[in-house]
Amino acid sequence: MRLVQKLKKLANADWWHSARAACRRSFYPLPVAPFLAAVDREKFDALRERHFRPGFTTRPSKYLDLEDWMGRNVKRARNQGLRAAPPRLRVLDIGSGAGYFLHIVHCLGHEPLGLDIDEEPIFRETFAALALPRVIHRIESFQPLPDMGEPFDLVTAHLTCFNRRPDGSHWGRGEWGFFLDDLQMRMKEGGKMQFELNALRDGRHMENDLRAYFLSRGARVDRRKVYFPVPPR
Repeated sequence: MRLVQKLKKLANADWWHSARAACRRSFYPLPVAPFLAAVDREKFDALRERHFRPGFTTRPSKYLDLEDWMGRNVKRARNQGLRAAPPRLRVLDIGSGAGYFLHIVHCLGHEPLGLDIDEEPIFRETFAALALPRVIHRIESFQPLPDMGEPFDLVTAHLTCFNRRPDGSHWGRGEWGFFLDDLQMRMKEGGKMQFELNALRDGRHMENDLRAYFLSRGARVDRRKVYFPVPPR
C-alpha cells in the first residue's frame, strides 16, 4: 500500500512542479544580506521602540523581525525567478503587508508597487521606512481595480485575503473570473500572475471546481500556488 501511495505522489503533476522549482532555486543563490544591508536600521530601530512585543511572536510586532521576514521574502523572490535588472520589470504585490517582498524587487532594480488596505499602522510605517509606493484600495468582488498607471510584468499575492466573502467563505468561479479578466487588462503580454491562496476551513486551498476553472484558464496549480500566464490580446 505504501508503494502505491508513493507512486501516486510521483505521478502527481504538482509534485513534479515543486521538484523543478526546488532544483531551480538550488542553482540560483540569492543571499539575504544585501537586502538587509539596504534597510535603514535607524528607522527600524525606532519602529521596534514603538511597537515591540516580547519575542516578536504576536501580531503585528512579529513583522519587525527583519531577518526572519526578509528571508521568507527572498525565498518568494527566488520562486518567482526574479533577477537583477535589466530588463526592468513593473511588479504589483497585492496585499503587500510590510513591503519586504517589494523591497527586494526594488533592490534588484525593478519598479515595485503595493496594493493594500490601510488598517495596520506597522505596515504603513514599514512602507514609509522602505520608501516604497503603495495604493490604498480594498478589493471587492465584481468591482474593477483602481487605475495604477502603466501595465505590469508581474503580479503577486502571497497568502491572499482579498478573496474572502463577508461570510468567511472564499470566492468561486464568478468572482475570480471577473477579477482575472480585469487584472489581465492591466498586464503586459508575456507577463505572469501568481497567487498563493490561504487555506479553506477544511484545510484545502481551493474547491475542486475552482481548481478545474483555474486549469481551464491555462493556470498551473502547485498545491496552494496558482500561476497564470497572460494570454495574447
